[in-house]
Amino acid sequence: MAWPTYAGVAADGYVVRDGESVRRTQFEDGAARQARAFAAAYTVREIVAVLDSDEDLVRFRAWARAEAHTWFAWPDTEDGTLRRVRVVGGAGGIECRAVVTPGRKRHWRARLSLEGLWSDQA
Repeated sequence: MAWPTYAGVAADGYVVRDGESVRRTQFEDGAARQARAFAAAYTVREIVAVLDSDEDLVRFRAWARAEAHTWFAWPDTEDGTLRRVRVVGGAGGIECRAVVTPGRKRHWRARLSLEGLWSDQA
C-alpha cells in the first residue's frame, strides 16, 4: 500500500512530534509519578493533504476507507525518506475541508495525523 500520488502535502500544514512514551499517574495528594512505558515511541506527523478537485476528494476518501487504518508507504516531506505509517483513527481521523478561491475551482484540504516509528522505513 502507498500514499496516493495525487495528494500533495501542504508545506504550511506539517507538524512533527514524538508520541507519548510514558505513563503518568496522579496521586490523591497531588503528586504525580511518571515512568517510561515504551522503549520506542511513535513519531506523529500532522499533515494537510491538498486535493485539487472534487474527483480527487472522492478518490482520496475511497483510498482512506480501504487503506488508512493499515500500514502504508509515505514519502516523508521532512527528509524524503519513504516511511511506513498509518493514519491515526483510520478514515475517521481525516477531516476534509473545501477551499473556494475566486477564479479557481473548488479544491480540498484534508487534515490528518500519521504515526510510525522514525526508524521504520518502507
